[in-house]
Amino acid sequence: GKPENRELRKKAREGKLKINNNTVEKEAGLSVGSLRNHPEIKAMIKDCMLTAKIANSDSASTEVDVLKDEIDRLKQEKTKLKTLKSKHLSESRKSERALATQVAINIKVVQELMEMLPKSLRESAMDKVVSSRPDNIIKGNFRD
Repeated sequence: GKPENRELRKKAREGKLKINNNTVEKEAGLSVGSLRNHPEIKAMIKDCMLTAKIANSDSASTEVDVLKDEIDRLKQEKTKLKTLKSKHLSESRKSERALATQVAINIKVVQELMEMLPKSLRESAMDKVVSSRPDNIIKGNFRD
């Protein structure tokens, strides 16, 4: 039949209506997750979804074929995601090393600048730096 829900009618006209738990709940006027207490209806929806996938698939002729295709697709996606994860992890570690190097350089620059100041001005200069930004604490040996 035709859906009574306005959103679902619009999707049906566009040819984008899919039968799943969410659309069945909307059509029945139930809240999200209402089907969790109705496993028999969920099983019917799952069967309908598999039947639709078989009808739309070029290579699959049975539910087993559809599920095997889905497993293959998910394995390929998992492989791509693992590759992407390792790439991002290596970039992150590279960035951490670069940041550590830059921090070391900055600390050394501040130490050298402090050594250029007379001893009497070093402590007040560091107090100004620390008080201007309380989270900007530099560990170093600034006192002799």
